[in-house]
Amino acid sequence: MKKDAIVDTVRSISDNLIKNWPLYSFVTSNPLSGLEDQPFEQAIEDTRKYLNINGYPSADAFEQAFTQGDIDQDILEKQLQEKGIPLSVDKSLQQMHTFENPENAQTKLDDVNRNLIKWLSVFLDQGSTEWPMPYRDEGFYNSWKKNAQHDHTLPRRDLINTLPDDPLDALQHLLEDVEKNELETILKHHLLTLPGWTGYIKYRMESGNDWQLAFPITLIDYLAVRLTIYTEFGKDFREHQSPSTNTSHKGDNIKSAWLRAMELTYQQKLTKQLTAQSIPENDRDGKRPEAQLVFCIDTRSERIRRTIEQVGDYETFGYAGFFGVAMEYQHPEKNISNKSCPPIVDAKFEAREEIRADQQAAADNFDFYNTLHKAFNEFRFTLKNNIPASFGYVESAGFFYGLSMILRTLFPASVYRLKEKAKRRKGSPEGFSKAKLSTKATSDSGHPDHLSIDQKAQIASAAFDLMGWDTFAPLVVFAGHGSETSNNPFGSSLDCGACAGSKGRHNARILADICNEQKVRMTLAEQHDIHIPKDTLFVAAEHNTTSNGFEFFDQHLPDDKYAQIKELKDKLDDAQHLANKEQFNLADANTTQTLAEAHRRTSDWAETRPEWGLAGNASFIIGPRALTSNLDLQARSFLHSYNWQKDPDGQKLEGILQGPMVVTQWINSHYYFASVDNEFFGSGTKITQNITGNFGVVQGNGGDLKSGLPLESLRENDYQLQHFPLRLSVFIHAPQSRVTPIISEHPDTLGNLIENEWVYLSIIDPTLGNKVIPMSNHSKTLENIR
Repeated sequence: MKKDAIVDTVRSISDNLIKNWPLYSFVTSNPLSGLEDQPFEQAIEDTRKYLNINGYPSADAFEQAFTQGDIDQDILEKQLQEKGIPLSVDKSLQQMHTFENPENAQTKLDDVNRNLIKWLSVFLDQGSTEWPMPYRDEGFYNSWKKNAQHDHTLPRRDLINTLPDDPLDALQHLLEDVEKNELETILKHHLLTLPGWTGYIKYRMESGNDWQLAFPITLIDYLAVRLTIYTEFGKDFREHQSPSTNTSHKGDNIKSAWLRAMELTYQQKLTKQLTAQSIPENDRDGKRPEAQLVFCIDTRSERIRRTIEQVGDYETFGYAGFFGVAMEYQHPEKNISNKSCPPIVDAKFEAREEIRADQQAAADNFDFYNTLHKAFNEFRFTLKNNIPASFGYVESAGFFYGLSMILRTLFPASVYRLKEKAKRRKGSPEGFSKAKLSTKATSDSGHPDHLSIDQKAQIASAAFDLMGWDTFAPLVVFAGHGSETSNNPFGSSLDCGACAGSKGRHNARILADICNEQKVRMTLAEQHDIHIPKDTLFVAAEHNTTSNGFEFFDQHLPDDKYAQIKELKDKLDDAQHLANKEQFNLADANTTQTLAEAHRRTSDWAETRPEWGLAGNASFIIGPRALTSNLDLQARSFLHSYNWQKDPDGQKLEGILQGPMVVTQWINSHYYFASVDNEFFGSGTKITQNITGNFGVVQGNGGDLKSGLPLESLRENDYQLQHFPLRLSVFIHAPQSRVTPIISEHPDTLGNLIENEWVYLSIIDPTLGNKVIPMSNHSKTLENIR
């Protein structure tokens, strides 16, 4: 077998692997993204050739949806007829239950898998062990080759000495008797047997992060080691079983009809809401609101935007939460660099904190407490992981840990207040420094370059143009978002998806600083026809999605604006109370009670569901706020501001469809598949999870690396779903003549998503009296709704 054939085959298969992001930068993505060029149903069938997955919601999920009115009976009956299913609603539901098999096939951990996982765990470890695996800097294959000679669980260790130094050479030798037509089948089986681990290797290879640069691993390494271990145990790696037949798959035709009925029911209800009110061309008639707030398109922003608009003369906008600043942020506290923009976007810039001239004392105070904290953690880590010292550590520290557990369990709100006091004493970089944006260092320049005024103006212009900005208020707030939870391995899944699982606060700070620069404003007026009034001040803030509270980064703003900012903060407290009453189901609670519950959720280490994240997401609405401002969308809709009249050539809409819409489809698909098959596409219950290597989780004491959300992020309990899996419904408020060419120009991306029913697109055409025009095949029912 030629090396080129092996490399090409591995590369082709890797396109369909589920990329598995680490816990500290959790990204929700479509696990079947490599199959989006196929119809949704066909992609599921093709995946089943190698993996025994469930591709549709369970009969219990459909029954719950039907019982609570989320599946219209008339629509369901029609879908069953169109599918050629001669069954009544009751009979079809009974049939699904009959076929359903609650047990999902799991990968059997034989000797090969157990041995391989052991080596992967120690090689990929990111600092959780005191004694790291030797020779890691030589790559996975060579490191394994040198260390495995001492592994007494391998029955034929003498074979290891005969292996070539290059993993591709080893793989070529192992595959020399394999026919070309067998190669893809064999390699695909071995790459998909432990898809969580191979998905993480794919992430490492593509991210090129510091860990990958220091300790490289490739899929060729993985296959060379895996097939060698097969030989070690005297097994034939060419012998493998196809996925066992799951009887529940026999009901997929019925489930497909029920799924479409559930999606159509949701689309009908939402369409009626969107078209029930008139949409004025300019609902403010030039009057400036007291303040404007820009939020991420995240579904959780819909609730807080709605309540903010209730408490004052405020205008809100939706924009991707990285605020158009595609960057990596250097954390001064953690001394690491994190990507803070969508995974599909290249980080063109980097941001670093620079201490303000008059804030050196505050910076020194921060460094003192930060150094003390790091030293304590390192000391604690050494004691816990050093075998002789660990016994004494347990004896000496047990009392203090026990006291801490009691306080965190019985008085989580009080612990929250203590932590807040400690944070204020320590300070934060936002208080004493300014985030400076520069271009990333290149091989040509060798160093980063500061952005020019034109580059900064382009970033600001893109933001205002995409949102269809018209009038500027005296106060404009860019509100990034992040969560605050305790004892939560999946905490980053609750942060900003548009920032690759990071918080959007730093992107917001940078955009606010850019827009406050006088030279940038002059350039915006001269070159982009964007005129910002002299009295308009831009401020950065962060929306805490767990508590619905706000943190403002306003320590260095003009004194004459403090009264205005103080008034806004007071109003945001009122909005927080209203949002929390809804979010926590506390209809009769007062402000003190909702705030106490918010604080408890952020600090209670036993809280399995601190917040619901994006559970329930089902739609993406692109249009002016007037389209949705009076509607309660139940935090199920991504909202992106857009004014079609300010986008005559459609370029802004094209950017929204190619960027934010693709990201929301990723999020929606991740939630869908993690719901329909949590064992494979999710991570099971948190109760039996264990963190491995500081980057991932496994169930129990080993097995495949998990790649998706836990059950607690998707279900209220063992029986009741919080997230009902639906494919994304996209609504665009724009003329059809503007949308159709954009789809046609991108057949391999946008065209595939729509034509193959990964998303359902409908146009609300303002030139036809806001008539709804479905662009997806099975959504034609919507044409007759109005």
